Amino acid sequence: METEEQLAPQRKGRLISRVLTPAIKLWLRSQLDHIDDLQLQIDSGNRELLSGSIPKVFLSAAQAVYQGIHLSRAQVIAENISTNLRQVLRGKAIRLLEPLPIQLDAALTAADLTASTDSELFQTAMKLGLVPLIEQQLSGASEWPFPGWQPGVSPKIQLSDLRMELRCNRLQIHGQIQHPVTQSLQAIVLDTGLMLVNLHELRLDSPQGFYPPANRPIPLTQLNDFRFDLGTDVQLTVLQITETAILCQGQIKIMPVQPEESDLD
Repeated sequence: METEEQLAPQRKGRLISRVLTPAIKLWLRSQLDHIDDLQLQIDSGNRELLSGSIPKVFLSAAQAVYQGIHLSRAQVIAENISTNLRQVLRGKAIRLLEPLPIQLDAALTAADLTASTDSELFQTAMKLGLVPLIEQQLSGASEWPFPGWQPGVSPKIQLSDLRMELRCNRLQIHGQIQHPVTQSLQAIVLDTGLMLVNLHELRLDSPQGFYPPANRPIPLTQLNDFRFDLGTDVQLTVLQITETAILCQGQIKIMPVQPEESDLD
């Protein structure tokens, strides 16, 4: 007959395999449009699990899609996770109880960018990043993005058909921009590198503008020190742009979602 000490690892294994792992996988799949090859490893003891604490989780996924954004590869390590496991044992959905910093290693390939281009999330994010950038460029005398445009006017920027291409250490952003006065459409290309200023801030590196199909680059001196603040919940340690992928490593803090009243019992 097996002793209590011998049965403990079996019970822990059943709790992880029958309850916790399926609950986490179900939650992940509910957040994503699609995911392939989802691997999940949970490191925890019985006492910690029953208290809702998970010391460490390793997750890897391939071909994940979130709101139309494609990601070829992602690996996540999360530690000291506080969950509502007691409620999960009663059939409730798993959720975080405290903010969770996760270590992320991800690759966004050129094919991912092409597949993500038409998604609303991609187009919205690109516009949010480009509009203040173009407005700053228009604040000084320049031939880009409008030939002969005079500074001093605050136009309402209208962008459309945005897409991104990768070059060695650089991004090329293609799109259409509407002239604030004539309303005519102008095809533009922004070619720039991205550098990490600190853990949560990016800076444009030697930005240039183009008018397709002309190949003459226009230095964008107004944008030489243009920065993007990703927020304190993001801490990037690696950002590498190659001709085939954008590679990222760092930490992202996931905030818990407030539960519905029905989840409080």
